[in-house]
Amino acid sequence: MLDGKPVRGFFRRLRTRVDAVLIAILFLVPWLELGGEPVLRLDLPHRRFHVLGLVIFPDELLFLWLIVIGLALALFFFTALAGRLWCGWGCPQSVFSDLFAGIARRLQGWRGTRAPARPSRAGVVATHLVWAALSLVIGFHLVAYFSAPRELASDLLHRTVSGTRLGFLLAASGLAYFDFGIVRQTFCKYLCPYARFQGVLFDADTLVVAYDAARGEPRGKRGKAAGDCVDCGLCVAVCPTQIDIRQGLQLECIACTQCIDACDGVMAKLGRAPRLIGYRAVSARAASARARILRPRVVAYGALLAAVVVAFAAALRERSPFEVFVGHNAASLYATLSDGRPGNAYTLRLENRDTVAHRLELSLEAPAGFELVTGVNPIELAPTASRELRVFVAAPHVESASLQPIAFTVADVERPAARLRRSATFIFEGTPK
Repeated sequence: MLDGKPVRGFFRRLRTRVDAVLIAILFLVPWLELGGEPVLRLDLPHRRFHVLGLVIFPDELLFLWLIVIGLALALFFFTALAGRLWCGWGCPQSVFSDLFAGIARRLQGWRGTRAPARPSRAGVVATHLVWAALSLVIGFHLVAYFSAPRELASDLLHRTVSGTRLGFLLAASGLAYFDFGIVRQTFCKYLCPYARFQGVLFDADTLVVAYDAARGEPRGKRGKAAGDCVDCGLCVAVCPTQIDIRQGLQLECIACTQCIDACDGVMAKLGRAPRLIGYRAVSARAASARARILRPRVVAYGALLAAVVVAFAAALRERSPFEVFVGHNAASLYATLSDGRPGNAYTLRLENRDTVAHRLELSLEAPAGFELVTGVNPIELAPTASRELRVFVAAPHVESASLQPIAFTVADVERPAARLRRSATFIFEGTPK
């Protein structure tokens, strides 16, 4: 059984176009690249997050936190402006549930808004087969946000896909089938946490889908009541969560606007003005009341969002195009050279965080007599590549055990201003002169 009777109207046409654009974006983004890097991918095997050509590494949590906080503030900002705009127009739950319902109606013989007396068995079977195929496509693209889609497609074609990726693909596909085909807006009604806290983001001027009670009441049959609402019940019949919008703002309302189109159609047939149900402020009792756009809540969310964007830009500007991590080589921490000088072995991990190659030169900052021994210098690093380098530092003789601070400096050969300095410690065990 499908949730809600289909409807025609301005918002229904607009929703169809918006759904098509959002689905196209969702399916295209995993395939797109910017500067040779994925536009958006959480690359778990290589521990990298790609976003708009920027490669974020695990130790750069500041960027991830700023992105998450920015997305949350954007949700708060638009919720304060227009209520559950995300739920009704942008959430994948609403978009794909709408698509799955449309497929079912087309295959099961619906004629416009009229349901068939009894769907044919062939139509029902065809519906579930198409749902399953579409779920596989959705599952593939969901996994493609974590794994390269071209590689995944090739592995599936040649039957060389790993068990882990295949398991995630089947699980994502099964979840999509169950969620968008069976559960649909029941998830929004009972499980979605956003519905539970949206109320604290609203104020008196937040735009929501609402019924104009001042104009509609008292409701009743045409000619028998003074209000414009003829109590046809169509606004309830088309609602995917089966609420009566005339009873006021309810957390189950996902602002899908189907009740607006349904009511406008009835008003058109009766020769009455449209928008008996429409977008209006939470506190408005009549359609003539206008909501204020600039108000403290909206300004506060907007200012915080702008601050996060500025902070992200500033952090990105100060970000080094490469990084170096220094640690003692645990396998051969201390050694004595043939001439009797003490030495320490170090492991340097170099990461190129840029989308272009870098040629890096390594140098040592230490007291006189210390010597850096390395097999490769300068070091070539491909775009977004990493490399481990084992180096050895020799020191003058000492008589007793001690510690000596030293530092490694890595600089770009072509851009000497781009350099990093990392401190380390040289360990003397104590050797005779």
